Amino acid sequence: MSALDKFFAELLDNLTPLRGLSIVVDIVLTSLLFYALLRLISNTRALQLAQGLAIYYILVYGIEWLSLKFGLLALNSVFSWLRNFSTSFLPLLLVMVFQPELRRMLGRLGSSKLVAADARGQLSDMRDWEESVDEIVKSVKYLSMNRIGALICIQRQTGLEDYVETGVRLDALVRAETLSTLFYPNSALHDGGVIIADNRIVAARCLFPLTASAELERGLGTRHRAAIGITEETDCIVVVVSEQTGVISLAVRGKLTRYLSPLELRGMLLVMTKPAANEHRFTLSALFRGRKSSPGKRGGQDGQA
Repeated sequence: MSALDKFFAELLDNLTPLRGLSIVVDIVLTSLLFYALLRLISNTRALQLAQGLAIYYILVYGIEWLSLKFGLLALNSVFSWLRNFSTSFLPLLLVMVFQPELRRMLGRLGSSKLVAADARGQLSDMRDWEESVDEIVKSVKYLSMNRIGALICIQRQTGLEDYVETGVRLDALVRAETLSTLFYPNSALHDGGVIIADNRIVAARCLFPLTASAELERGLGTRHRAAIGITEETDCIVVVVSEQTGVISLAVRGKLTRYLSPLELRGMLLVMTKPAANEHRFTLSALFRGRKSSPGKRGGQDGQA
């Protein structure tokens, strides 16, 4: 009986319903973990790096085993040292290779409901929110008809202060005329992107990170790469107007949806940027803010009494 047959025979002999259930749960959780990791690095340069890393270790282990089997002691010593050296620096190597993906994952974790910043990037008033969406769509329609390139970033839960600092700070209401003027060719602020947060145009001429994805359509330029890049790192929504074709696109979570009509764009923005009902939602930021403001509230109540 081979070692593998002996292992399965002992496993079946000691198998109980509880033990079998734990094995199934273990396999399912491990599969979900690997699936989540693959989803995290899919359509990114990190996937190619991971494949290269896997091939490297397969070759090192394979050559080490073959050299030992055929008595090539010098070659075996070299690859044994290489394996030990690579394994000792593997954690640092993984952090360096998957740094963008790790940053994106931690950013999404930080924007979850438990630790959300009380949806500060979403519009607080329903009427102002719908009016802002209509103004954005009106401007995008004008820009598309006149083939004027545009890059409009709408903040949601994740703050965009780091990107605001790369541009020129503004504090203007969301109006179609303002947006169209900002992107008008040869104007002082037409390069880069515009950031909209809390029903205000907060910055223009902002620089966004470019995506490293190798699976983009041919013909997509820097503007589209920047739209995908910033949505890979944050939960914002970016509207893009192509300067060459006037095509309207929407970038969300690193995915680009193209050839949208103004009506389709309006529907998607209304759904994706809808203000959340935060009054009864628990967040850590709301808890800390409540603790800080509670003395003042008590003082106000005492004064009224």
